[in-house]
Amino acid sequence: MKKKLIHYMICISVVLTTFSAIGIPYVSADPPVEPSQPTPSSGSSGVTIFVDLKWTSADANLTYDVYFGTESPPPLFVVNQSETYFELDRLALNTTYYWQIVAHNDLQESTPGPIWSFTTATNQPPFKPVVLNGPPQAGKEIPLEFLTVAPDPEGDNVSYQWDWGDGNVSDWFGPYEFGEQTTATHQWAENGSYEIKVRARDDYGKQSGWSKAYNVTIAPQVVMSNCKPGYLYFVFLTFDKTYGYIYSLDLLGVSLIISTGGMRVDAEGSDSVRKVIFQMQNKFMEDQRWNATSDNLTGSAFEGYFYLNDGLYETMAYAYDDQGRLIDIATRQYVIYYEWKFILMKQLLGLGVT
Repeated sequence: MKKKLIHYMICISVVLTTFSAIGIPYVSADPPVEPSQPTPSSGSSGVTIFVDLKWTSADANLTYDVYFGTESPPPLFVVNQSETYFELDRLALNTTYYWQIVAHNDLQESTPGPIWSFTTATNQPPFKPVVLNGPPQAGKEIPLEFLTVAPDPEGDNVSYQWDWGDGNVSDWFGPYEFGEQTTATHQWAENGSYEIKVRARDDYGKQSGWSKAYNVTIAPQVVMSNCKPGYLYFVFLTFDKTYGYIYSLDLLGVSLIISTGGMRVDAEGSDSVRKVIFQMQNKFMEDQRWNATSDNLTGSAFEGYFYLNDGLYETMAYAYDDQGRLIDIATRQYVIYYEWKFILMKQLLGLGVT
């Protein structure tokens, strides 16, 4: 009996020593606190179909089972997650959903939350589009491109219709994917100020309102300042002067340039013009075409230099803005160029100038 008592005392001593080293195991007296504060709030309506579930827990180190569906009680959706939120896929429109969260601690104790519900929104029209980009100034008959986008609350495809402010309203362009930027092109026949507006329509026919107006001014952006029709020009080395006006040349819409081999084309650009590309085209030989590029290094003045053979030419000035967009074209029709020696020889022979 004495030996057995000693044996019990030794066992108790070992157990007490072990507990003093590792601590007495904790036995929970309370299960997890009930999950609360749901987002979206229970009973809410008009909820976006891209909603995520969120809730609050007063305890730490818990895991959660998520029950979710269109029936009450909802079916089990996901188990044993540690976050207090859950990302859903796109939901259906105008549908009531039910959800419940069950919290678990490390001791396999659990507490279910209440069954919450919410109803998604009906189909909404796209948001008003915004004209993101486009030239604010340009010349007549120049195709101009404008950029827009209009997100849709349900992520639907979107089509666009443009009011160009000159009495022309476009057909519907699209559909385009959610968030996709799109462009439309228009040109104006008359100078003036115009208000551009655009609206959006989703796949189900819901239309947005018209966008805020985007203003564009149509007016000449580049003007030729020499080689005017009806005038005779002399270009000899550094001598470059207008000699006189000839009515017959003006009737033909041409100018006569007598030169040692070169000529300069001058143009004035508006504040929107950053670069002008001059083009000289032989009217009888289409393969004879030359370009000269001029940046506005001297304010609004632009110059193009050409060295040409005898012939009949057309000069064009293509004006570009700071984003490289073509905003105007000026044309000097039928520029005539003859070598001065040829002209003088005809005069000496008494043949006259034609």
